[in-house]
Amino acid sequence: MKTQSGKKFSQFGQKRILYLGLDPFHYADGADGANGVDRGLITHWPIIRIAPIPFSDPTIQQALADFEIYTHVIMTSKTSVSILCDYLIQHGLNLDLWKKKSTIAVGKITAHQLKRFGITPNTIASDETAEGIIAELEKMPLKQANIFWPHSKKARPVIKDFLKEKKIPFLDCALYDTLYQAPLPHPNLSDYEEIVFTSPSTVEAFKQIFGALPKFARLTAIGPVTQKALDNLT
Repeated sequence: MKTQSGKKFSQFGQKRILYLGLDPFHYADGADGANGVDRGLITHWPIIRIAPIPFSDPTIQQALADFEIYTHVIMTSKTSVSILCDYLIQHGLNLDLWKKKSTIAVGKITAHQLKRFGITPNTIASDETAEGIIAELEKMPLKQANIFWPHSKKARPVIKDFLKEKKIPFLDCALYDTLYQAPLPHPNLSDYEEIVFTSPSTVEAFKQIFGALPKFARLTAIGPVTQKALDNLT
């Protein structure tokens, strides 16, 4: 099914849901553990968009040139997976090189995206946060590790701070930025019983567009970090 801005994602169910993230597929498909649940009628109104850091950026080029030396790769979003795979191929590297490394994925959706590119993560953090990644790293022998962490420009520095504290060699590299947008036409919020926020960026974008959270709709946050952002806004 197509997922265009302002278009209905599903034709089934009665509850009207406004989905603010990039891709409602996994939410509608019950990838959060609610398989088989008819969530309702989902309208996709993405209020963020992805802006990849240009392939020609010197930091990107250096990260790709050094990719062979990394022993571990930390992936904290499906967006990072897609961009990194594309950039590795543009750089002339075979993805089989990545398969020889230990890959840590932040959760099921990121793991699913990795598998789409033929990469099976060695570890999937059950706590789908940076703290969940750290919990997995603490279980690993990392004395000989050299870790690569590509991420959003808006990523929290939790992983970076941990690796610095433990004196583990690493490179962190911003692959993309998350920008706000307000596709036209704007939805009438009173038409929806539930509004789904997928990241702190969607919370901030919503605040910029509407000023305040509605009192008449259920506000659903995907993940504890997004929930904290919502709580800070209320």
